[in-house]
Amino acid sequence: MYVETDFLLALLKDSDWLQAEAKAALDEHEVETSILAYAELFHLLDDYDVDRVRAISNLVELVPVRPEEHSQAVLKAVKYQDEYGMTNFDSLHAGMVDTWETPVLGSERDYDDLEIERIPLEPTNEESE
Repeated sequence: MYVETDFLLALLKDSDWLQAEAKAALDEHEVETSILAYAELFHLLDDYDVDRVRAISNLVELVPVRPEEHSQAVLKAVKYQDEYGMTNFDSLHAGMVDTWETPVLGSERDYDDLEIERIPLEPTNEESE
């Protein structure tokens, strides 16, 4: 059964008006979600004081991402946020390209700090002259 972000948030928050129903649903159904729900959750977590790495790691075990490789991308993304201060969406992009083991074509220099090959989209000094 697909769940969306309010389900994830209900499990994550200490008290949430949907928490009892979400926990009961975990016992009754096999639940899963998409990387989109986690992307929205990353954005919402900016308003909460939580250990993001621990929270997301625990949630991915309870509510895996489909396809399965996207679960790994989400876990890598939250690590990149924690260790490198990457933004929500840049960290998810980095998690995806790291999981896919492919270079990234873009101008975001935060990727240069990771063990991810970045092919610069921006012009080189020679090209801009």
